[in-house]
Amino acid sequence: MAQILVDNLDPIILKKLETLAEQHVRSLQEELKHILQQAAETAMHYHTGGNIETAREAVTRAQVRYAGQTFSDSTELIREDRER
Repeated sequence: MAQILVDNLDPIILKKLETLAEQHVRSLQEELKHILQQAAETAMHYHTGGNIETAREAVTRAQVRYAGQTFSDSTELIREDRER
């Protein structure tokens, strides 16, 4: 199995990771594996678009829900907010 070495890790980050591991009753190595696995799965789901049929159904529901409605242009509101 592959190994990864992380140089120059901020001690504050390391302490936070150790705290997380302790909270989850895991070793630091197990906690890091878990975090990396979650991040990889989330990234893959995001980049592959998840379930395309579910997305299409959500779009169709939104189109039906908002059919015939007119919405104001928020450009001016955004400009005013930025100028504050």
